[in-house]
Amino acid sequence: MATREQLTQQYDSWYSSQEVVFGTGKPNLSVTKIKDYLDGGRVLDVGGGEGRDALFLAAQGFTVEVYDLSEVGLNKIKTHALEKGLSISTKVRDVIEGGIEAEYEAVVMSFVLHHMSKADAVTVIQNAQKHTVVGGVHTIDTFMAEGELYQRNKISGRFYPSEKDVQVLYADWDIRELNFRETKSFARNKEGEQMKNMAVSLLAQKIL
Repeated sequence: MATREQLTQQYDSWYSSQEVVFGTGKPNLSVTKIKDYLDGGRVLDVGGGEGRDALFLAAQGFTVEVYDLSEVGLNKIKTHALEKGLSISTKVRDVIEGGIEAEYEAVVMSFVLHHMSKADAVTVIQNAQKHTVVGGVHTIDTFMAEGELYQRNKISGRFYPSEKDVQVLYADWDIRELNFRETKSFARNKEGEQMKNMAVSLLAQKIL
């Protein structure tokens, strides 16, 4: 498993090399559904990268804060937010070590949890749940324990959940959206092709 320093260097390099690295800059599907459940409020984007989710949510009228290890990525968010006339707060922060500081109406975790150990990912999710107001929502998009990427990393101890794992983590919440799809990862196999893997997309609402 990559260290914090290695992960930061890797993403700094990716964000420096291309204008848009992930998803052609479009928000993840689960994130586009948040407006169906909330009229507004504070959103924390954990591992928000170059801002595809944060910029979308800010444009929808949410107050958005982004945590990420990559200052290069966060600087891109600031630049794009300024160009679009949006206000987004950013912080270089390791959510594993530093935790979450405030209360939020929504927490977004898009393709960040697979970089964590199983124990750390569960701790982060549970901490985020504690810092979410009743009626608030979580969205998670993450790779599952099925596919090329998982097969390469399955002995690493990283967080690659099953459908049951996700349901157990949100057993006390109302799971509003739960979808599965095959997607390409940024990692490449020996043939130089992007590895395919199953991914889960969750939107859950806190009811207690």
